[in-house]
Amino acid sequence: MQSSWVPLLVLSVSACAAAGLQEIEARANALKARGDAAGALAAFQEAARRDPRSPRYEDEIGFLLAVLGRQQEAIAHFERAIALDAHYAPAQFHLGAAFFLEPDIAASIPHLQSAAALDPENAAYQSKFGQALEAAGRHADAAVHLRAALSRQPADGMAWQNLGMALDHSSDPEGAAAAYRRAVELDPGNLELRNSLGLALVKIRRADDGIAEFRKVLAAAPQNVTARFNTGYAFLKKDELDRAIAEFRAAIALDPNHAAAHYNLGVALKNKDEIEAAKEELARALEIDPRLAEAHYMIGIACWQTGEFVQAATEMRAAIGLRPDYAEAYFMLGTALKQAGDSPGAEEALRTAIRLDPENPGPYNTLGQLLRQKGEVEESRRWFAEGARVKAAREAELGTMLQKK
Repeated sequence: MQSSWVPLLVLSVSACAAAGLQEIEARANALKARGDAAGALAAFQEAARRDPRSPRYEDEIGFLLAVLGRQQEAIAHFERAIALDAHYAPAQFHLGAAFFLEPDIAASIPHLQSAAALDPENAAYQSKFGQALEAAGRHADAAVHLRAALSRQPADGMAWQNLGMALDHSSDPEGAAAAYRRAVELDPGNLELRNSLGLALVKIRRADDGIAEFRKVLAAAPQNVTARFNTGYAFLKKDELDRAIAEFRAAIALDPNHAAAHYNLGVALKNKDEIEAAKEELARALEIDPRLAEAHYMIGIACWQTGEFVQAATEMRAAIGLRPDYAEAYFMLGTALKQAGDSPGAEEALRTAIRLDPENPGPYNTLGQLLRQKGEVEESRRWFAEGARVKAAREAELGTMLQKK
């Protein structure tokens, strides 16, 4: 009798322990469902003391600590869960999401990637991984995972928004506009999304449709500076300069330190040949944002238009100092130096422009003119011929694109 009694006693103790743990877990889940994060945390901590080898309990503790704003403690528990079981997808996901919020995008990506690989059917994992890839500038990769998420959860508005961003950065403006449209349909009150949709529509030459979206934003929030600025940008793209100027000035009235509004107002004024007013706005943009290379470039263009070639060259050099790969600024620097009589400087700048952007025919032709003036006739002809070839190739490419549309 004694030999049969002992195993039965052991089984009973084990069963009681399991039952006790199940009760604790049930209590923890009930508290969590009621929104009692602190109570649920205490219960899961008790469960973890009973079963310290459970990655699930460590993950639950980490999740609840994150809910309570104790981010660093949460990360430690997610890491503990992964140390117990590297294949536990929820912990990989939660650790990646926690790093994303830090924000430490580089640290988040390996864990989100692991979660997506461990559970490829989980739309939330794919969506967050895609969002992190987009934030890291890996736009094409992001689009792949965001599309995978949307194939499983098409009502994920955040995934549509991130897909729009990824496609916009991947030079697919049509796809970006379609993605933003879906995001707006899912969240029509999101004004930031509607602004993004409007801007995407402007980029695909549907400026009027874009303006309509901006008007909806302004109807809901008349002080929305972004919508006001974007409306001005759309009118500028349509070459409706007076309307663009009015919108940019309205944006500046709302935010006097809006560097981009001052810059675009300067561009619109320059295009109206109001050169001095344009220079003032572009200079103001640089006061607000001294790293705005484009403002130096546009001031240089304005100076070139009024025959101030030395000053134009100075502004182009300032633009290049901020953006060493600024091919257009090198082209205009070469043009200004040529007209100022500095042939060696002009030739050097034009050759650099060609190296940086070999698809622009302008520098070839200007360099050809410069060499012809120097008496280098054969070399001049070679550059003119190369410029003609580049121009023909560009026009053929444009013709193909228009046919596709």
